[in-house]
Amino acid sequence: MLLMAHWITPHSLFSLEWDEWASIVAILTAIVIILRWLLTRADKELFGPIRHQLQGVNDSLNEFYNRQSEAELRLEDGDKKFIHHDEQLQDHERRITNLEGEYRK
Repeated sequence: MLLMAHWITPHSLFSLEWDEWASIVAILTAIVIILRWLLTRADKELFGPIRHQLQGVNDSLNEFYNRQSEAELRLEDGDKKFIHHDEQLQDHERRITNLEGEYRK
């Protein structure tokens, strides 16, 4: 019991006075702030250009996708026109064949 009472007193904790604890907390806070600043700066300098390039790639892929979609729409429209012209050609061929048959008689 005596030992336990020795490390926790109203004026100290783990045999350190409150001013010593305040110094430790201040030092740890300063270290955390400096590390955070360094990591943020390193992140911007090291990964910033990579992020910028990846954004460029992403933009290019989006533009490619949009152009590909437009090309597919034009191709579908062209297919519809081709089918329509093919039907018109078959109709003309049928009418010509009918006219030729009438004049041969």
